[in-house]
Amino acid sequence: MATEGLAPPVSLVRSRFAWLEGLAGQLLALLVSLGIALLAGSLLIIVYGESPFTVYSSILKYSVESADGIGYVLAIATPLIFSALAVAVCFKGGMFNIGVEGQYLVAMVTAAWAEAELGFLPGPILVVVVLIAAMLGGMIWAAIPGILKVKTGAHEVVTTIMLNGIAISLLAWAINFPLKFSNAPPGQNVDLRTDQFPEGGLVGDIGHYFGVTPSAHLSWLFLLAVGAAIVVWFLIRRTRLGYEARAVGSSPGSAKAGGVSIGSIQLRLFLISGALAGPVGMQQILADRGYLPQNYVAFLGFTGIAVAFLGQNNPIGIIFAAILWGILSRGEVALQIESEVPREFIIILQGILILSVVITYQIAKRRLAARQLQRAGAAGELDDSAGPDDDAGPRGPEMTGREAFEAAEWTGT
Repeated sequence: MATEGLAPPVSLVRSRFAWLEGLAGQLLALLVSLGIALLAGSLLIIVYGESPFTVYSSILKYSVESADGIGYVLAIATPLIFSALAVAVCFKGGMFNIGVEGQYLVAMVTAAWAEAELGFLPGPILVVVVLIAAMLGGMIWAAIPGILKVKTGAHEVVTTIMLNGIAISLLAWAINFPLKFSNAPPGQNVDLRTDQFPEGGLVGDIGHYFGVTPSAHLSWLFLLAVGAAIVVWFLIRRTRLGYEARAVGSSPGSAKAGGVSIGSIQLRLFLISGALAGPVGMQQILADRGYLPQNYVAFLGFTGIAVAFLGQNNPIGIIFAAILWGILSRGEVALQIESEVPREFIIILQGILILSVVITYQIAKRRLAARQLQRAGAAGELDDSAGPDDDAGPRGPEMTGREAFEAAEWTGT
């Protein structure tokens, strides 16, 4: 039968319309939340006796108006992308992995061990091996709460919080004993840390290709983070594992009735989350300092939770959310140099932004779901009034269920 010139199926048209409507709703909710955050921030700035226009202009000046500013922002965003992706993967399956903090700390220990023991390897191979060691360290630490949840039903929030504290102590023990700095000059005190990593074991800087100062430490780990986000998006949206994970997160009972092994899905999501948590600390030890120090940058795992919420757990949205977070973090420098507003204003602004995003997205999600269901009901009434069609087939109920599923998850929750 010839099909040229025929209109696309009604189900395809409805699906595309629902997707476009969802995208428009997301953009509108984002603009509204940004407006709320900027307005609330303006009121605080006025209370401090400053001009909101001047303060916001200074933040943009130090963040996006120069190559160096952009380099600093992208370097700040790099570990946050990995951290937020690790949170989002588990959240897709209805789990809250609050243990990314501990997982990346253990990953730094395993990476430092690989640098110390395998330094004889050629540079590019050593870097790859170190990154794999970091991912394995994160996976091993993430497997513990995953197994406990599957086998005993222990809640992941409780187990991961406890494991975070253990990871802190484990790192402190590692740099005090097996990985302790051994090449201290005689008669000099050296901060507690590991030995300097081999030069070939450090990641390359890409900032110089774009005129970015070396002090920004913009490395190709940023490109790896963007690539990881694309892979996670494909995994969640285009693979069977992703479909089953979303089904478990939306309705575990229905997923189980459909033949999905909930325990297997949850454990695999934890392992993937741990692998993504592994590179979180690599920016600071492989691109910035070249060793694992005692005064490492902490709380990247908890900040990743905020970035994941800001990006609505969408892997692509997380990239832009991390960059926005980097802009605000870079803005602290602007406040200290060009205004009297305290640096804590940035923390307040970040909190207001997250709250406004969560609220506006929930309102938009509910309204969209109501409109989708109303439209599906109207389509069903039209099908009933038209009577049975022998050629059309039973497409009405199937499309109604599909639209309802898409309306329920368009925000990536």
